[in-house]
Amino acid sequence: MKTPSAPPYLLPHPEAVMTDAWRDTGGATVGDRLDHWDPFTDIELAQVVSVDLDAVRDACGLGPDSAFALTASGYSGRTRLTVDGPTIELGALDGRVQAPVTIRIAGAAAGGHLDLRTRLILRSSGALPSPIAPQRPGAVLWADETRVALEGGAARFPVSAADFSTVPRLPAGAAWALEWNPEDLEVPVLGGLRLLINSEDSALVAAVRSGSTDARAALIRSFVTFDVARSLVHSALGSERFVDAPESFEEGSVGRMLFELITACWGGTPLRTLVARRVEDPARLDAEIQAHLGMGS
Repeated sequence: MKTPSAPPYLLPHPEAVMTDAWRDTGGATVGDRLDHWDPFTDIELAQVVSVDLDAVRDACGLGPDSAFALTASGYSGRTRLTVDGPTIELGALDGRVQAPVTIRIAGAAAGGHLDLRTRLILRSSGALPSPIAPQRPGAVLWADETRVALEGGAARFPVSAADFSTVPRLPAGAAWALEWNPEDLEVPVLGGLRLLINSEDSALVAAVRSGSTDARAALIRSFVTFDVARSLVHSALGSERFVDAPESFEEGSVGRMLFELITACWGGTPLRTLVARRVEDPARLDAEIQAHLGMGS
């Protein structure tokens, strides 16, 4: 998306503003997903924007002393929070200028996917602008949006961190909690499920970090994975609505994820058989989940 839709004023030609790729603090290009990120790590990104200010003025009918600024923001699809980066004032410069926009997003405010938005905005229309020129300070003259999937891949389980002592419904001494509504099966996985990690549990925090490779961290991650999978499977098999039509849910939904999880664990086993096993032999059901997850290796 390069321009706002149908604004009531003139806009610059698309080639008047050009952007480099978003890059991380090490200078590496950020593509359609940000690998090796975890919810305890802040996101710091930068993008170089090149603006032909004379071309913008000519196309928009602005005065020669009109002034501009660049802004950047990030919107998290899971937390629904928007974070604004610092505004870069271009003033009344002329010719083609280059400026970097930057943004820093706290790990707790991110997750799922991140919409990175860059905008060229009007500060002043200058002397004798055209009657159809943009004149309101803050008017968006150009915009660009890039979507980046976080947590490695889009299918990775959504994770957030919080100090449990500040969450009234959770005991301060708990290590993690799975937040979801087993009856709300149509919602997207990235919006309907969240594994909440107690940020005060230093061992757990270290274990879930992407770069943690020691044996203790791997064991902790395996146990958390099993606990989450067990909770999901038991809830799914206990839901008549799910059991009656397990294949009816759309791709990317919680219901479809549950169906795929159970299919991956038990293949062609009839769902009603698993429902009965959950009641009659839950220990076997749990052991089969362990076996599928490779916890014994």
